[in-house]
Amino acid sequence: MPFQLKAKDQKNKVDHQSFRKIEALKSIFDKMKFVAKNVIYTKRFSEKESKTNNVKNYPLIKPTNARNFNIQKGSFLVKIINDSDKLINKAKKLRHESFFQKSASADFDSDEFDKYCDHLVVIDRSVSEEFVVGTYRLLLKPKYLQKIKFYSQSEFNIKNLFSQKRATLLEAGRSCVHQNYRDGRIIKLLWRGLATYIINNQVELTFGCASFPSSNHKLFTEQLSYLYHYHRPPDNLKTSPHKNLKANFKLIDKGLIDSDEEFRKLPPLIKAYLRVGAWVGNGAIIDNEFNTTDVLIVLDSKKILKKYAQLSFNSEH
Repeated sequence: MPFQLKAKDQKNKVDHQSFRKIEALKSIFDKMKFVAKNVIYTKRFSEKESKTNNVKNYPLIKPTNARNFNIQKGSFLVKIINDSDKLINKAKKLRHESFFQKSASADFDSDEFDKYCDHLVVIDRSVSEEFVVGTYRLLLKPKYLQKIKFYSQSEFNIKNLFSQKRATLLEAGRSCVHQNYRDGRIIKLLWRGLATYIINNQVELTFGCASFPSSNHKLFTEQLSYLYHYHRPPDNLKTSPHKNLKANFKLIDKGLIDSDEEFRKLPPLIKAYLRVGAWVGNGAIIDNEFNTTDVLIVLDSKKILKKYAQLSFNSEH
């Protein structure tokens, strides 16, 4: 830096940088693709860290029972249900319609994990007390579920992300919004509910799968090489694809990559995560069932948790 900034200029610079980070984070919500493969995981704070990073450090959020809260916004109600709730089939039907573009009355998206999950739903009460217009599936993993595999573990070796002993994990996935409500209102409410759930459980490390829109990974060699050279995580957070699913490609030398061009070509969700400082794990996998090429996103929530909580809880319109 060729000169020393004055105090006022320094403050303006910091404010501007903070604004840019929050705007970048907001793009995650605006650009998120609502497909069944979107999965986010979060790791709980250690006891030592929780003493200095507890809920009191987030004054916008009132401490509540993390698994039993209601948020109201106009005619919309955000709440948690479980697999025995009468609304669960409404949420599962919405998932099926969103993920598979089918609307037969008997079709539901359901699997063995649902019975262990909390289900975050948004209801439009102006239509009906049972009209679910958005949903998010949340799996809080206590000790008795340690042997259950999370989604990303079926594609990637993520053992480095679980180095903390006695960690409680949260899986958030199966996010979707009714096709007539995809104007931003419902995803903001879903993230508001998710932020409440995450903050109340004092979560820290976030990670999950993100996809390129084809299983022909050779279409993305330049972009995958860019991610490796510019956005791979530190050694203690390294992840790798399972060999039987691994996308085999030859890395392009860093000097031959136009970083600006390759960034522009990335899927919107991956770009949004990178803008707030996310890393992308080594390699990629081929998923023929969903016709995608998947990478693993790793994000240190300490950098952005308070900002996205503020953004979520201040989203009033």
